Amino acid sequence: MSEVHFYKPDWVLKLAADKAGWEVFDLFTLRNKYVASGGGTYRALCDMIERYEQPPPNRKVLCAREAASEHGYDEWDDAVDACFRAIELWEKGFGK
Repeated sequence: MSEVHFYKPDWVLKLAADKAGWEVFDLFTLRNKYVASGGGTYRALCDMIERYEQPPPNRKVLCAREAASEHGYDEWDDAVDACFRAIELWEKGFGK
């Protein structure tokens, strides 16, 4: 018998709830529904989403790559890391 894993990434739980047509639930509720479903439809949907779909892109990474590429850097350059860090600092209120 295969081992059961009760951890699912947040994006999987949210996407499964959305595809099921549920109202917005908090992640605590979605995790409990996944564990409590005992092999039910929601658990199966979560498992299939995790197996066959790609996670949504990290918007910070996309912005950092775009900013770096506008100045001639490729996506593997250290400039992308610097742009990513600048976004994080701005979000934390650096310089206010």
